[in-house]
Amino acid sequence: MAYVAIVKSSNNKVEKYMEFANKSDADGHVATYGGFVTDAVDGDTEFWVVNESAKTVTFDTSAANTTQAKAETLAKIYSLEAEVTPRRIREAILGTDSDWLKNKEAEIATERSKL
Repeated sequence: MAYVAIVKSSNNKVEKYMEFANKSDADGHVATYGGFVTDAVDGDTEFWVVNESAKTVTFDTSAANTTQAKAETLAKIYSLEAEVTPRRIREAILGTDSDWLKNKEAEIATERSKL
């Protein structure tokens, strides 16, 4: 889509919007429902920053990247934790794991420190 009608926003976040292929349709929508028209913005609307006075919408790349990095770190932690099976715990208790569990817990701690 080429244009976005921002119908409602608060605290610089979009609450209600609609995408349009052409500006005249977007302008017609705004004439009926209020708001303003701007060029379309790529990316998840969670990271759109609305400036009503300037009638603009921008994409907060920094916040999007931070959220993505956090999600990737959590996925890595879940993957590492899934490797700690009952067998691995049993071997650690018996002392036959060559510090595998200790090392795995250190890896998990390293990932958690990134959050």
